[in-house]
Amino acid sequence: MPSIQKRILVILLTTFTTIWAAMMTYTWYNTQHEIEEVFDAQLAQATNVLFGLTQHEMTEQGLDGFRFDLLESGLVHEYEKKLAFQVWKNGKLLLRSGSAPITPMTNRFGYSDGNINDGLWRFLYREDAKTGLLVIVGEEYSVRQELTQKIILQVFWPILIALPILGFLIVLGVKKGLKPLQNLTNEISKRSVNQLSPVSMKGVPKEVSPIVVEINQLLKKLKRAIDTERQFTADAAHELRTPLAALKTQAQVAQRAKDDSTKIHALDKIIEGVDRSTHLVEQLLMLARLDPESLQGEFEAINLGKTIEQAIAQVSHIALERKINISLHTDKNISLKGIETLFNVLIINLLKNAFIYTPKGGFVEALVTTKDENIVISVSDSGVGIPKELRERIFDRFYRISGTTRVGSGLGLSIVKRIVEIHSGEIVVDDSDSGGTIISIKLPNS
Repeated sequence: MPSIQKRILVILLTTFTTIWAAMMTYTWYNTQHEIEEVFDAQLAQATNVLFGLTQHEMTEQGLDGFRFDLLESGLVHEYEKKLAFQVWKNGKLLLRSGSAPITPMTNRFGYSDGNINDGLWRFLYREDAKTGLLVIVGEEYSVRQELTQKIILQVFWPILIALPILGFLIVLGVKKGLKPLQNLTNEISKRSVNQLSPVSMKGVPKEVSPIVVEINQLLKKLKRAIDTERQFTADAAHELRTPLAALKTQAQVAQRAKDDSTKIHALDKIIEGVDRSTHLVEQLLMLARLDPESLQGEFEAINLGKTIEQAIAQVSHIALERKINISLHTDKNISLKGIETLFNVLIINLLKNAFIYTPKGGFVEALVTTKDENIVISVSDSGVGIPKELRERIFDRFYRISGTTRVGSGLGLSIVKRIVEIHSGEIVVDDSDSGGTIISIKLPNS
């Protein structure tokens, strides 16, 4: 896994080095240009001096009075051999430096480059129109290059020395800047699997706080899920303990029965208990599988009218046994996005719940309508109704209204509520027109 610290260091050092190299390159070329300008100006000034001196000597002594022997005197400074000048008139060399040849150093007017003794030189050729004097001054390029290098080195050396020091300070700064991340890592690494309390936001950098907030949200969801599963497991164990104990009792009765009728009655009770336990386990497994987040990707367009018709057909035998009339009012073209198998379970559980509280000869009505861009599914019965103070509790797991004689697991409406949550819907419990109960489910039509 790549290190954030290393990435930051590489980015900072690379950026600094690139900028430093660009600045030094600019400084090099700019310094070189300025030195060129200064030395070219000195060449121009030298020509002016030579014009003045030569004109003065010609006025005082005449053209034949020049003493060229002075030019052969010894060098006073080593740089003298890197400077040269010539003064000409009418093709005659009047004056020259000891480093200058006896032939014209250049024939190009103005500034130009040339060679003397295999060395690269910079020349300035000027002519005085009044006197006819020609002055050529030259300077070896090595003088300029040497000065440029000395100036650049004077600038480079402090930065070259400071570069590793700066790199070291950047490393320290990055480590110090990332210290809160290390502290956060240490805090999380020391946690046990059962420690799901929120991570402290104290000292967390602003840039990292969104991550910590999301971690805390995840821990909150995880704690809620674990608490729910613990409660679910405890409730399931409690609910399964009773039918299993009853099964054992009936098995013992059948084992000890001395007549066939008692034995058959006990075996019938065992079969009934097994069926009840099987139904309870199926409902528990259904609840365990209903994870809203993981099921969102399985949505598809479903025909509600067709789904409800199939669900009614599956439970019609219960209605026939209890002599309950079922009616369905729906537009067969109503559809929405969801999971068809879950809607089938939802309708079946609503109908079975209605059957439990509807007396023989009563009726149950299913209705599907659209209202305010929502789809409403409602199931009403002609039973005794549900008191207002208990309407919220009927969706709790294993809760059954006292006085109910019908067999059930107390999980049907819990499953209904979970399916509605998966489809982002709402549940409302109210009194039906017949005095019974109507459970309405509002779902977004999307």
